[in-house]
Amino acid sequence: MHTRFSSLPSLVAAIALVVGCSSPHDSALAEYTRWYDNAMAQAQAGAMDWSLFYQQSFDRLTALPPSLQQDARLENTVLMLSLARKFEAREIGPQQFALERSALESDLQARLR
Repeated sequence: MHTRFSSLPSLVAAIALVVGCSSPHDSALAEYTRWYDNAMAQAQAGAMDWSLFYQQSFDRLTALPPSLQQDARLENTVLMLSLARKFEAREIGPQQFALERSALESDLQARLR
């Protein structure tokens, strides 16, 4: 007797397989996030120029598989790179840099939710 639930075990197994395995995009994004956190700490400590940090971030993001999250991060990174270059050229001061960087980071986090 065939019921509409006869394929349920197969469906559950397929879902478990998909949920249990991370996609290459997820692993690439996780690797990027690990790099980002480490490099951000270096930039905050003054061991790396902010513009270098954002340039490397841009380069790494463009190597990721396309996604909406990648798009949002790329857009934010371009803005941050421009801001960092202004800061390093002394066109803006440390306070303005910190305020604008914080605002851009907050906007990005809101977009990623």
